[in-house]
Amino acid sequence: MPIDDPTTATPSEIDEELARLGIEHAKATDTLNGLTARVQRLVNDGMAEYATELRPRIEQARQTIAGCEAAARPLDAEFERRGGWTRAWLVDNSGRHVHRTMACRTCFPSTRFAWLTQLSGHDETEIVEQAGKAACTECYPSAPVDVRNRPSRIKTPEQLAREAEKAERAKAKAAKAITAPDGTPLRTKGYGQIDTEFTARRSYADALAYARYLTRASIAHHRDTIAEYREDAQLILAALAAKHGRTVDDLRAELAPKVEAKWNREHRNWG
Repeated sequence: MPIDDPTTATPSEIDEELARLGIEHAKATDTLNGLTARVQRLVNDGMAEYATELRPRIEQARQTIAGCEAAARPLDAEFERRGGWTRAWLVDNSGRHVHRTMACRTCFPSTRFAWLTQLSGHDETEIVEQAGKAACTECYPSAPVDVRNRPSRIKTPEQLAREAEKAERAKAKAAKAITAPDGTPLRTKGYGQIDTEFTARRSYADALAYARYLTRASIAHHRDTIAEYREDAQLILAALAAKHGRTVDDLRAELAPKVEAKWNREHRNWG
C-alpha cells in the first residue's frame, strides 16, 4: 500500500511497496511496448486510422509508468538517506538460492528473482539462519557450515500472502462455527450435527416453535417429541451462550423474537 511518510516506515514496508511498484511498472512497460509495436504495424499497413484508437491506452500506460517512478523516488531516497539496509532475493527458477544482491556473479541475465521483502533490514545472521542450505556461499561466505546444512525456512512474499489468506479464511470460518460448550461437535436429536452459528440460531427458533405447535396440538400424544425438541433448543442455547460469553437467559431473551416470528410464520394457523 502507498506509504505517506517513508521516514517512519520500516525497511520491509518500503521494499514491499517498491516491489509492488516495480511489478506495476513492468506490466505497464510491457503494455506500452506491445501497443507501440502494434501501432507501428498498423501504420506500416496503411491503417493509421485504427492506430489512433490505441493512443488513449498508450497514454494510460505512460501515465502508469510515470506514476510508479514518481512514487518510487522518495522510497529510494529514504533507502539512501539511511545508508541502505540488508536485502535478500530468492532465485525463482533453478537453484532456489538466497542472495544478498541480484548482481551476484553466480547468477545470469535469465535468472528470475523473488524479492524477500519480509527480510529487508534484518541482520544477515538471521537471513542466513532462515536460508539454511539455500544461502549463497558467494553472497554469505562467512555463514557457518552447520547452518548451511539446515533446511531452508525461506518463503516468498507470494507464499506468505497465500498463508495469510488461508489464515483469514480459517478465521472467518471459525467465526461462523459453533460447537458444544466443551468444544465437541454440537449434536442434536432433531437436527443432527450443527456446525455453524447461523444454522444453530435457525434450528433453535424452529425447535421451540415446533414444540409449541405440538403442545397445542396434543401435549399428551407428543410428549416425548416435545421434550426432544426442547432439549435440542437448550443444547443450542448453551452452545451460543458459551461461544459469546453470555448467559443463557440473555441469549434466550435475544432469540425470543425469532422464535415468535417462526411460530407466526409457520405454525400459528395450524392445528
